[in-house]
Amino acid sequence: MVQVPEADRDAKKKGRVTDRPYTTALYALRCVQLGLSLTDLDQLDYGMVVDIMTEANNDNETYNYVATQEDMDRF
Repeated sequence: MVQVPEADRDAKKKGRVTDRPYTTALYALRCVQLGLSLTDLDQLDYGMVVDIMTEANNDNETYNYVATQEDMDRF
């Protein structure tokens, strides 16, 4: 069983723990699911593709509050 750090236990969104290794085949599958072609992958590095995957997963999330310019100024 994988131990979850105490700081992560209170997080709003829980990720699923998996023992499946992240292989080249799985990476290629995720790229195809995102609609990325081999030409696209020539132009992107691994980190950019992971960012695209993360943003695609966040597309379905709903947020209670959207920051305004006043919020950003106070920040």
